[in-house]
Amino acid sequence: MSLSEDTVSLNGLIQKFYLLQEERAHTYRLFEEGHKIYIASAPNYNFLKFRQLVNEVTQEFKRISVAIISIEKQLRFNGFAKIADIVTKLQESEKNKLELSAKLQIAKQQAIDGADLADNWNQVVVIKQKVRDVIDSVNEQILELRQEVQDVDNKYE
Repeated sequence: MSLSEDTVSLNGLIQKFYLLQEERAHTYRLFEEGHKIYIASAPNYNFLKFRQLVNEVTQEFKRISVAIISIEKQLRFNGFAKIADIVTKLQESEKNKLELSAKLQIAKQQAIDGADLADNWNQVVVIKQKVRDVIDSVNEQILELRQEVQDVDNKYE
């Protein structure tokens, strides 16, 4: 493979990655909207419908994660280890974000249902901040990825 073919391959993989990230963002929005609807139905929650949404969202996140892991492996195989490392860090941050998002949803429901409102809502605030911190980290990692890809592109120009 020539240098220009390497950059075409790299750019193709990175474009796939960005599309998958967009799909992940869309899936988060669906998950959040579904949870808002679920919470709004308090105290008569439609748990079965929400559980179905959680199952669908979980499957979608899994599909996206598997595809991104494949991209990471292809990047590494093609000699783009530094870029692959950034993708791996992004995957870890996204996993952390998903776990925190689920904890936040549980905390919100407990705050709505619970008797100790102040303490429950304080927990919601703490978890929201952790989610924002992870989102900031993801955004920084995406910027780092863009910069690294640009550096590789500049090297082959």
